[in-house]
Amino acid sequence: MKAARVLFAVVTMCLLGACGAMQESDGEVSEPFGQSEASLNTCTNDCIGTGGPAISCSGNTCSSAGNYVVCDGVFTYCQTPPQPNPCDTFSIRCPNGSTLRCRANTQSCEQWTTCSIMCDGVERKCATPPGQVCAL
Repeated sequence: MKAARVLFAVVTMCLLGACGAMQESDGEVSEPFGQSEASLNTCTNDCIGTGGPAISCSGNTCSSAGNYVVCDGVFTYCQTPPQPNPCDTFSIRCPNGSTLRCRANTQSCEQWTTCSIMCDGVERKCATPPGQVCAL
């Protein structure tokens, strides 16, 4: 048993001696193997051609052209602002002088008769006096 303790002590001393004390850093930061800290590049596109808001991205590589920017192989495209809905401004003048319009966010609209309009398949009518006939 005594021999085992001596052998253990010798092996432990050898291992500790082989490792040695840690040396203090002289202020230099080491980088992990195979990696380096590269500065990022930023590219911007004003998107004037599409009328949308400006876009940008950052990456190790980037470029900007036409209606997009690309950073590290990832494309970001300019947005096109939504087109105005023609039904938002569609209206007819009723025989009594009032104006008839479709509700907000209507997708399809047309004049149905001289006294009514069709909004998303639902007819909306002008207030007309009794007996007044509206032409198709």
